[in-house]
Amino acid sequence: MASFRKRKDTWSYRIKYWNDRAGKWSETSKSGFRTKKEAQLAAAEIEKEIEYNGFRENGDELFETYLDRWLRIYKKPKVKSNTYETMVYTIKNIIIPRWGNYQLKRIERTEYQEWINEILNTFAVGTLRRVHSIMNQALYDAVTEFKIMKENPLIRISLPSEKKKNKVKFFLVDELELFLSHCQPIKNSKNKLDRSNFYLFFFMSRTGLRPGEAIALEWDDINFEEQTVSITKTLIRPKDGSPRYVGTPKTDSGERVIKLDDETIQALKAHRINTKEVQLAYRHYKTNPLGLIFPSQDGDYRRFTTTRQYFTSVCERANVPILSPHALRHSHAVHLLEAGANIKYVSERLGHASIKTTADTYLHVTKKIEDDSLDMYETYMRKTSSK
Repeated sequence: MASFRKRKDTWSYRIKYWNDRAGKWSETSKSGFRTKKEAQLAAAEIEKEIEYNGFRENGDELFETYLDRWLRIYKKPKVKSNTYETMVYTIKNIIIPRWGNYQLKRIERTEYQEWINEILNTFAVGTLRRVHSIMNQALYDAVTEFKIMKENPLIRISLPSEKKKNKVKFFLVDELELFLSHCQPIKNSKNKLDRSNFYLFFFMSRTGLRPGEAIALEWDDINFEEQTVSITKTLIRPKDGSPRYVGTPKTDSGERVIKLDDETIQALKAHRINTKEVQLAYRHYKTNPLGLIFPSQDGDYRRFTTTRQYFTSVCERANVPILSPHALRHSHAVHLLEAGANIKYVSERLGHASIKTTADTYLHVTKKIEDDSLDMYETYMRKTSSK
């Protein structure tokens, strides 16, 4: 119930109410109204909010404080560990530096849109969309779950077109063959018997596995009789520098079983023999207790940085475009599509969340397939009509 009071030339209101969140009686007040009627109208609005929410909050909390609470309550229990790590990294390094000291109620649509336009030149479109997704989810929950804001200020924000996505980088077939031919120890190398890098990159180019998925593979994941590999885990390197750990694949569909061709099966068998030969020849090569297919020399999981550095050096020796190990995944997908593989099959093989992801990622290839299919259709119709 509101009470009103006049002091000199202005009116004020005071509302005493039971705070459901705090479990006790609370008060809220405001002064500076020119007339009692103005104070009554303002008090009625506040009482309406209290009746709806059961407490009185108005977005005074700092965004950084709110995000910490939001992550802990709504995100950490519900998302995969690697997804959570990515969210934490994005919030800490991109969102907090710009918005952390803002009160929730001070985040405005126009200022936010200006910021999005500014950072478009700094970050990739995928990163930009991830940033906006986190911001939008957090403020949506501030309205619907925490009920500490009246509305989400980030609705109808304009994001860059999908057409502005970074072009997928991959090897042409002849470039891949040239790369693999140079993927072996150089002359007079200290570990010249070790061909594990070749087998790792060959395997990735024939399966489309992500680097973390390939590095985490164990021999028990290979079924030589059925010629399949089961992908159920991935090695994750947190962006905050904390220790690596084995988690689940990026998406639920990332857990999959895919078929291996005969040449890949033979390469795996040769790699297993080569691994034993190397361990006998070089004392610093350790046996790994986890049964890893592609371990490091010390018997542990391979290091992403070392793997990437070697990959770069091979690109330079082979005089092919300097890409990253992830390009082998793109190369596998592109070569499958160009060979005529069904896009649904490619999507499932890669572990994509949907066919749309595959189509959007390899738009330039799927467009070519679409044009070729239309040409085939036109040729068929001409031949049929001429009979």
